[in-house]
Amino acid sequence: MPGGAKQPERPSPHAAAVRHLPPADIAIVAGEMELARVLAADVRAATGSTPAILHFEDADELLVRDCDLILVVADAEGTQWRALARDASAIRRIALASAEPTLDDATDALRLGLVDLLRLDVSRGEIAAHIRRLVQAAHDAARPAPLELVATPNDHDADEIDLATTRAEFRVLAQLELDVESLLRTTLEYVLHKIGPTNATIFLPTGGEDFTLGAYVNYDCPRDSVDMLLDHMASMVAPAVERHPELRRHRGDDAMDRLLGPHAAWLTGCEAVTFACEHEDELLASVALFRDDRDPFDGRTMARLAEISSILAAQLARIVRVHHRHLPADPWDASEDQSDEPGLAA
Repeated sequence: MPGGAKQPERPSPHAAAVRHLPPADIAIVAGEMELARVLAADVRAATGSTPAILHFEDADELLVRDCDLILVVADAEGTQWRALARDASAIRRIALASAEPTLDDATDALRLGLVDLLRLDVSRGEIAAHIRRLVQAAHDAARPAPLELVATPNDHDADEIDLATTRAEFRVLAQLELDVESLLRTTLEYVLHKIGPTNATIFLPTGGEDFTLGAYVNYDCPRDSVDMLLDHMASMVAPAVERHPELRRHRGDDAMDRLLGPHAAWLTGCEAVTFACEHEDELLASVALFRDDRDPFDGRTMARLAEISSILAAQLARIVRVHHRHLPADPWDASEDQSDEPGLAA
């Protein structure tokens, strides 16, 4: 307006809706990153939240991270989004996003426990409105029921109770152990109790990229080859876990080849889970579990292992601190009355 005060811009209807939505932790999982970035822009416009973007190969991170909503973009073959739904829909709210949804997609999404199907072949305004409804529904589902109502436990509640039980049980068991050997033995016993029969190994760092075997359980590996397998895992798998310390699942021949290299044939038909126990950025142990891929590691198992990992790391750090407090300040120090030859370190 010439010669007068500038009128404020009128906010769009979308902006008003964004301001009234509570903050949301949203993740997008896709095979095509360009499509994921387009959807991320829609999410930001609709909710004001910036979503995390993950490739299907990194989707295991979602099993140990609290998300209000996961938008999984359908892959062309339909195998990757279905695998993720089977693993995580019991413990996370997941909606399928598809540019060309089919009747089979909709049927399987419902059967696998997904909360909705978001069509991407509609206008941007319709997509934004749908995203806002999904986010609002996620917050409504997380809101406690009124005190006068009797809430019926659902699958999410059951999973939260299961993780709380895992934390409480293993913390008590771990804190009773004050030496490394007993702690590792207790850990493997508890892991097998919680997730069923599994081959399991725990390696301890000895310096550089060298590791020694701390404890293991051989469930179904041939006895005549298990020693060679463990030696190879100490030299290759344990350092790989140090480089990629996050909880990771290795499923399929290609993934096992990357993990085990030329010796992957020893574990044909298996899948593995690896993670590091770290405390204050210090690696204290590398853990690898593997079993027949007909009995896969599911989402609940991964969530349990995440809880066990953090408690094991804390107790290992505690044992290390106690041990260091009892070491002499300078174990190589020799008095004038002693020989010039240094003694052995404690």
